[in-house]
Amino acid sequence: MTETLKIILFLTLLISSISTCFAASSENLNVSIEEIIPISQIVTPYFDSLVESSETGIKEQPIISASWGPDSSRLLVEASINSQSGASLHAIYLLNADGSGIRELTSTPSNTKEKSLGLHILENPDTQETSWSPDGNRIGIFANINAVRDFYVTANPDKTLIKTAGKCNYTTVDEIKENILDIEWQTNLMWNPEGTKALIIMDKDPLNYQLYLIDRDGYVLQKLTDTSDRVETAIWSNDGKKIAYSITGPNKDEETGLWIINENRTEDNRLVDNGIVIAWSPDDSRIFYVDANSGLYSIKADGTDEVQLSTGFSRIDDVLSFSPDGKNLIFSTVNDEGVTMFLADQTGKNAKVLEEFPGYIIFKPSWSPKGDKIAHAQDDNLYTINPDGSEKSLIASAITDYEWHPSGDFISFISSDSVFVASPDGSTKIQLTEDGDDYRFLADRYLNGWSPDGSRLLVRNDFKDLSVIKFEGYEDPLSIDFLTPIEGENCELRIRCMSEPVTDALLTLDEKEIGFTSSSGFLNYSCPDAGRYVINASKTGYRSTSKVLIVEVNSSASPEKFVVPETSSDSGKEEDSRPEFQVSGFRGITAVLFLLFFIRRRNSL
Repeated sequence: MTETLKIILFLTLLISSISTCFAASSENLNVSIEEIIPISQIVTPYFDSLVESSETGIKEQPIISASWGPDSSRLLVEASINSQSGASLHAIYLLNADGSGIRELTSTPSNTKEKSLGLHILENPDTQETSWSPDGNRIGIFANINAVRDFYVTANPDKTLIKTAGKCNYTTVDEIKENILDIEWQTNLMWNPEGTKALIIMDKDPLNYQLYLIDRDGYVLQKLTDTSDRVETAIWSNDGKKIAYSITGPNKDEETGLWIINENRTEDNRLVDNGIVIAWSPDDSRIFYVDANSGLYSIKADGTDEVQLSTGFSRIDDVLSFSPDGKNLIFSTVNDEGVTMFLADQTGKNAKVLEEFPGYIIFKPSWSPKGDKIAHAQDDNLYTINPDGSEKSLIASAITDYEWHPSGDFISFISSDSVFVASPDGSTKIQLTEDGDDYRFLADRYLNGWSPDGSRLLVRNDFKDLSVIKFEGYEDPLSIDFLTPIEGENCELRIRCMSEPVTDALLTLDEKEIGFTSSSGFLNYSCPDAGRYVINASKTGYRSTSKVLIVEVNSSASPEKFVVPETSSDSGKEEDSRPEFQVSGFRGITAVLFLLFFIRRRNSL
């Protein structure tokens, strides 16, 4: 018996070793294209009709960009022309991820050379502004007339209703242009984590910007500051309960500096008298800021334990990025002598040099979504490195951009105008598109190329040709809409896929079944008591999704945010549909080993 146990233990260790070897082998990288969807060709006929109706005589082709919805099922598309004649035309469209169901949210057909209103998608990680609210139920659009006003409008993606954010209540483009001077100068639109409210900085006098809280439709809920100076920037804490904001002025006074305030305007405390907030730590215990001398600091939310990370930190060129688990961060200094990248713990302490080199053409360091690698460009070469500084690997040369896949299983990059993917150590590369296709990612507009679920990639040829690459092995995602969710009343849930209703989708509330959708995709249910709930929708052949529902004591309910979508548990498939490293040949090796074991056992009898 003892000998048998030894053999079993030996075989187990051997199988584990072989499994690890094969799992790490990037020869098993399996990524392939299912189809390429020409978004520009879909959008252009609609925009051409806008050009004709505008009677501007514009002949240029529109510049087209797009932003993924939080559940990966929809695309927000911007088409814009800034004509050499002086007039401009802009339109915002909504499409399904497969290119179907296009419809216009808003456009500017009445623009003239003398007065042209611009409309633009928001997506800037430096300021944390995004067009989509985290729950996908509202869209923020940046609008402006050059040298006259910068402001925002909000839109309902399920309707064509728009409204100016702030104190005015204009709902059409013509009404906005006619009353443009009534609208405040605005900046820093930032959704709260629940997607139900937003911060906005605004005033008729941009030198006296104040901080406001608005609801998701743009109506003012509360004025949070009343300073004689200027609110420069503001950021929500990750739990959405506090706001860090910075006040600047011509001179230091009792109002300038870095402040923290609760959403309900209580406990408004100044931490330092000189600081521009740039980030909260993932656990909201600390705030990171830059002072007037470009020094990078972190400080506890109670104003104690200030730590200086670096001098000469630039909010434009440098990077501050937390690891996915929130335990570490990387930051950089970029100057005429080159680049230095540091690794520190989540407080900013215990910093050490991770990389140092001259030049920084495409530096752009980023964590793998798994947190096990850090990628960066050095000149035009792409590298990955472990967080401890070991195993620096050359992924590719002569790149023009790169982006991690949301799974962290591989990294995508552009080289020779083509799209490639590579294993995190660079040992295997797959070319996905032909040479000379002139593809680019959307990094120039701060837009993410990969859909959140990793099933699709946005690429462009030049600025006028936008496409979606769809990859094999992914199910299309379900999306959940909350309709009339009032505590104590009957409510409706709607389940769709690419805007089409989904019949017989299973819905659960906190893992308890509440029913199946009807032929029109609806489910009526009794709204639960006040509290926080997770609603999940699943059906065979679709990618399941979850959404958090918060029912408040005042009988109002609102969706909070998307939980990371998962493959449907009842899909009937044994493997996750995402491309991954497969253990090639493992079953055959296992069978051979067990055969050897039984031969040994038989000979011993």
